[in-house]
Amino acid sequence: MSIKNISKIRIGFFISNLQQGGAEKQFVELIKGIDKNKFQVYLYLYAYQKEAFYKDVFENNDIKVETNKLEKKGIFKIIEALIYLRKITIKNEFDILFSSLFMNNLFLRLVSPRKHNNKIVTSMRTSLANYSNLYIYAEKFFIPKSYIIFNSNKSLAEFKSILKPTYHSRLHLIYNGFERIKTKTKTNNDTVVFGALGRFSKEKNILQSVRVFQNLFKSNNFFKLIVQGHFGNQFDDIKEIIFTKNIEIKEPNFNVEIFYNSIHILILPSIFEGCPNVLFEAMLRKKICIVSKGANSDKFVENGVTGFIYDGSDIELINTINYVISLIGTKKEIEIVNNAHQYASSKFSMQSMVKNYELIFNKLYEKNESCS
Repeated sequence: MSIKNISKIRIGFFISNLQQGGAEKQFVELIKGIDKNKFQVYLYLYAYQKEAFYKDVFENNDIKVETNKLEKKGIFKIIEALIYLRKITIKNEFDILFSSLFMNNLFLRLVSPRKHNNKIVTSMRTSLANYSNLYIYAEKFFIPKSYIIFNSNKSLAEFKSILKPTYHSRLHLIYNGFERIKTKTKTNNDTVVFGALGRFSKEKNILQSVRVFQNLFKSNNFFKLIVQGHFGNQFDDIKEIIFTKNIEIKEPNFNVEIFYNSIHILILPSIFEGCPNVLFEAMLRKKICIVSKGANSDKFVENGVTGFIYDGSDIELINTINYVISLIGTKKEIEIVNNAHQYASSKFSMQSMVKNYELIFNKLYEKNESCS
């Protein structure tokens, strides 16, 4: 896919693939929402080993999509991916290059030729605590010639603390965006159903929800837990400890309404979250949310007002679950979900998120043009 000279700002989006995940969803929504009258959009899925979960980008004629399936194995697969990215970035003249998730960000900045210095924008969606010394060194090495957009104030502040003030102007904050939900979704059974949605990994910590729920309601048919998400490094551990029909594991589903229509209460037990999609999706659908302290990094949830926060321990999660159960069907429940809905719908719109990215892309383009 070769890029011709055009009047629009030429922006290349780079990601290995579009599997289900919060980062991938925001990536896709940005690509779909960005003003195609001002931006010419190119999407490169450089490690397209499985069919994409978010398929709608392929159906948009305003998005030029190129996929690359890797044939090698092990370290040779990585080399193959780097060679492909190098070829694309040498052959084409982009005004902006954008990537999300650490390995994509690393690979793109590593292989891009000098002509794309100060044109690469990466999206950072994790805590500094999850970074090894090698990863931190990589960020320090690349920041003089690239930019980072964070989706939480906590992450932004953490990275400012390790980077020279000279580079702080290269760091930006944009919260995730979400479509407004006009009506409350309806749960389809009388049993109180809890839900946890996300990758089955240590960072998402869904194992804790399963462990706690198992101990609380092992023989109680009035309560149920649904966990749904992609395979991760805790998947086997989760399966091994389930010995009750009250807990159901579901595969990823593009239609999240099915998940939210099935639950009354969301549990978000992550060790860290920046701007969690699942939290705002639940708020917009008027579900009570129980979040760990780590998942509430930017204090999106006000305890007892827009949801409930626990300190990350099993015992406090148990206590919080029991308290929330006591609120089901009361005026307090209605008050909390209405507060949360109002907060999420007023401050985290998809239009605002896309517009903020466009502003940064435009400023960066104009700055580079003035220097050329």
